[in-house]
Amino acid sequence: MNTKLPTRSGFELIHFDKKLKWFIGICFGLFLIVTLAKIHPISLAMWNELLPDGSNPKRGLISGQPRRIRMDDYAVGTPWILSQANKGFPTINETIGGENTPILVTPTHHFSEIFRPDHWGFFFLPIEQAYAWLYNLRAFMSIVGAVLMLLLLTRNNFWLSIVGSIWLFYSSGTVSWSFIPAPLIAATSLIFVATVYLLYGKSPKQVLGASLALAWLLMVYALILYPPYQVPLGYVLLFLLIGYFINNWDVKRLFSDWPVKLGGGILSLVILGVAFWLFYIDVKPTLDAIMNTVYPGKRSELGGTGFVANWFSEYFRWQVDDTRFPSGWLNHCELSHYVTFAPIIIPCAITAFAINRKIDWTVLLLSVFVIVGYVWIEVGFPEWLAKMTLLNMSPTRRTQIPFGIGNVLLTILYLHYLTTIEIKSNKLYTGIGLAVVLGFMIYAANLNVEDSAGFFKLNQLFMPILFFTGLGSLLLFTWQPAYRNVLFGVGILLFQLPNLKLNPVSKGMTPITEHALYVAVQNIHNQEPAAKWAVFGSQFVSYMVTATGVDLLSGVKYVPPRNTFKVLDPAMKRDSAYNRYAHTVYNSYIDGKDSVIVQNTYEDAYVVAMDPCSPRFKKLNVKYIVFDKQPQPVETRCMKLVTTLGTIQIYRIND
Repeated sequence: MNTKLPTRSGFELIHFDKKLKWFIGICFGLFLIVTLAKIHPISLAMWNELLPDGSNPKRGLISGQPRRIRMDDYAVGTPWILSQANKGFPTINETIGGENTPILVTPTHHFSEIFRPDHWGFFFLPIEQAYAWLYNLRAFMSIVGAVLMLLLLTRNNFWLSIVGSIWLFYSSGTVSWSFIPAPLIAATSLIFVATVYLLYGKSPKQVLGASLALAWLLMVYALILYPPYQVPLGYVLLFLLIGYFINNWDVKRLFSDWPVKLGGGILSLVILGVAFWLFYIDVKPTLDAIMNTVYPGKRSELGGTGFVANWFSEYFRWQVDDTRFPSGWLNHCELSHYVTFAPIIIPCAITAFAINRKIDWTVLLLSVFVIVGYVWIEVGFPEWLAKMTLLNMSPTRRTQIPFGIGNVLLTILYLHYLTTIEIKSNKLYTGIGLAVVLGFMIYAANLNVEDSAGFFKLNQLFMPILFFTGLGSLLLFTWQPAYRNVLFGVGILLFQLPNLKLNPVSKGMTPITEHALYVAVQNIHNQEPAAKWAVFGSQFVSYMVTATGVDLLSGVKYVPPRNTFKVLDPAMKRDSAYNRYAHTVYNSYIDGKDSVIVQNTYEDAYVVAMDPCSPRFKKLNVKYIVFDKQPQPVETRCMKLVTTLGTIQIYRIND
């Protein structure tokens, strides 16, 4: 029996009908509500456990559990933001790194903030609402942007586009990383939309608006400044655009109003070039410093190290969480990626192309991306090819995320393709296909059993095998099940439901801003704002003190603080230890010779061992020392006690 699902015929751009307008309006309304309510998904409540000060252990937490693994959010990124806010958003802040580090990683008073919409809230909202804006705008732009891109790619298949967008946003590869991939999903999607409107726009107004939007979005993408994601996602974007243009090739349509489109393209490139050049001039010394660090600047990858878990571990993710996972899989964040159906889709798509003599070039090119990505991750490239493709900047652990995004898009576009071809139902071929899908799922389960060193048992994976066999069978082109896309969409979104609880629902920043240590340090800092500080001991104490806005020697440094080490290591004997992005810890070492020992402890960490009463501190204008425990008298021989907060003591160096 030949059947064909109805699909919107002919070429058109995004159809802004009532459904789409309602969807965008609801998303925008939710964004405003949760932002004004100071709600965000970051685990700031971890501070109630890490440095308890006698306050409510649920302070700042509405529901869920804070995630200790997300230290980069609550212990690094958030203190940096608060440090900047307390300093008035300067472009130089050695507490978070040398040179013009703030321009690269935090909100600043710099023109480049025009291209960082998630930072805009810091310049007109109270700090807690601005912090919520940061994360909520990323969510809003990611979800809406992906929907708009998929509407173009699926010829306005509204519900399939919604499924694809939500699937991307609520996959563990996005959620587990506290939605870090969301801005890149948003920028990639919206660049695609702007490019299509620039080339296919139906009026000069559309073309001009698209050209301005494209210039802005390309700068947004560039200033995310994370090549491990940007390079592979750039290929996804390129392949999608090429595929879309081939699928919709029409000389008359493309070259109508060509002077306007050419002018719009030139205008876009000029704006992008000027903006990027002005940005580059300001940050070139900082970028040079980063490129010349031991880590991550000197890193050059060849691939071939494999997936952290395996390509199919996402099928069985209900059995793992932050504290429960196979020991060889590093941690819950690193093993998280996206459900893939590529082993089913690619052979089905190629066969369907041959039988129907109709190629969907977006499906074909995304299949190429998946195959090349798999080779990069599992096999690796020769050095010349890794450098030529720029994938040498994307470690395989990081390539997993854009690789997974490509897999999700491949599935959605393949489902759309099935609505555009004649389906010739064949019970025999369908039965064979179903057996192959079941065999593949049993293979995937067995692979996870072997890969997990006994963590999984095959009998535990029985239900996921059946579940994904059912979803996989919906991808066979040899039959036409009723409501194929509905069943698949409902199934995949049900599978993502547990991810809703992965991050906590938090409110405000009180676990930091009302913490006794934060308040005490700020009170002292207000009396002596020019004084510098150092923390001896716990790195978490350093993170908290960083947030207060004081000038702090310890803590996380994005770029090596050269001005500090000109005093601590003037001969640069230990440059290789501190010339890196690093978590910096100071410990006491008193030998009567004013020695300073700098030892690299991890790829991204080093310890400075020195005398707390070293005269070098006076050269650096260090006035206050925070000890995480009761110091020995010899350590404080040059100081006076200022205040005690439990085991934490703050001293001032005598003038």
